Amino acid sequence: MLAGDWHGNEQWARISCEAALRNGCQRILQLGDFGLWPGREDAWLDHVDQCARKAEAHLVWLDGNHENHDALEEWRPFADECGLVRMRESVTWATRGARWEWNGLRFGALGGAVSLDRFLRREGHNWWPGEEITRSDVDRLGDEPLDVLATHTPPTAVSPPLRPLPFPQALLDDDRRARSLVDEAVRRTAPKLVVHGHLHVRYTSERDGWRVEGLAHDKSSERDSLAVLELDSILQAGLPG
Repeated sequence: MLAGDWHGNEQWARISCEAALRNGCQRILQLGDFGLWPGREDAWLDHVDQCARKAEAHLVWLDGNHENHDALEEWRPFADECGLVRMRESVTWATRGARWEWNGLRFGALGGAVSLDRFLRREGHNWWPGEEITRSDVDRLGDEPLDVLATHTPPTAVSPPLRPLPFPQALLDDDRRARSLVDEAVRRTAPKLVVHGHLHVRYTSERDGWRVEGLAHDKSSERDSLAVLELDSILQAGLPG
């Protein structure tokens, strides 16, 4: 099960896990803006773990821009050789550059994004500089081929239906730079499929030899925010229903 942004929404986490159980999905890949926020980290992880275990599934999540990145730094030393951090029995954080295999398919993670509204936020309270993707993150992911690249921010090569963004040009430039780093990761790892959240829009974009699937968020429908990925046929991504 692929899942778009959860934003710390406990009810939506439960709904998503129930959808995974209903569709026979034993793994959930959540694509950032998970909801690890100050003062509620443990309670949120406990809740999500309970939901995942009830669904007989294991959740792997990427960090988005809206996470407590200071808290995540305390977890980073516990990453295994693949770059995965087991935070609860059924909850694992895929750090930037993490790589793993499911059913013989090669997955890679490149979380992070730019908060275009950060001028409305307060550092250390609801915004953290650690949100931004860096070249070191891309280098950590490396050059070995992937089948699926999971990101939070999308590559620049896609054109989902978005309204013009009325944000300061400097922030738009930062966002463009972050997306160009995802472009570089795509060039270096040549995935068949890129999946991401962040834009809150469900869309599909076909490129030369690869495909992009964008998932929506917790304020959207299950159809737009969740999708089933058939691992035995990586180019088939059906929607739950």
